[in-house]
Amino acid sequence: MQVTRIDTTVKIDGSIDLSKEELEERWASGDYPEPIEIGRMQAHRFDLYYNQGEVVIVADCMNSDLSYFASFFLLEEGQDAIEYSRYLFYINSVFIEPKYRGMDYGLQALAMFLQGFAWGEVVGCHPVPTNDLSGKYPKQKGQSLLRKYWSKVGFESYSEKHNILWTSEWEMPRWLKRKIFEEEKWY
Repeated sequence: MQVTRIDTTVKIDGSIDLSKEELEERWASGDYPEPIEIGRMQAHRFDLYYNQGEVVIVADCMNSDLSYFASFFLLEEGQDAIEYSRYLFYINSVFIEPKYRGMDYGLQALAMFLQGFAWGEVVGCHPVPTNDLSGKYPKQKGQSLLRKYWSKVGFESYSEKHNILWTSEWEMPRWLKRKIFEEEKWY
């Protein structure tokens, strides 16, 4: 498939709201907390094995954002970034429920997704506020804040003209790796 859509939920450990005693009691009884769904993520993977012009046409048939993104990397100035890549990943959206925001769950979820599917590949997005935040900030300010936020996950290049934020060889930043994989210690 030239362009593959990927939809997934974002879940966290269901024991997050339990005390140490409550958690130990539940584990002892075999009643393990279920994961809590806190959001969702949508991405697209472009297979660069195919003719790049055809991939752009397929992306155009899917939606205008995909077409714009694919055109930038496959037909315009982003071509140098994909020179040695097999895939190009477009992060369409990462939505975290409002009560779970401010805890870096969006960054962690995206980092885990990219680690599993896009390590070493070109990854990018259009930093645009989600519908529930679009009225909170003027468009330029919202884009600037999201550009700063998503750069924390390792997106380092930005085209102001196209409002595309990307990295040419994604690798999880060390600080994020430590945060995700550190073991919880009870004292």
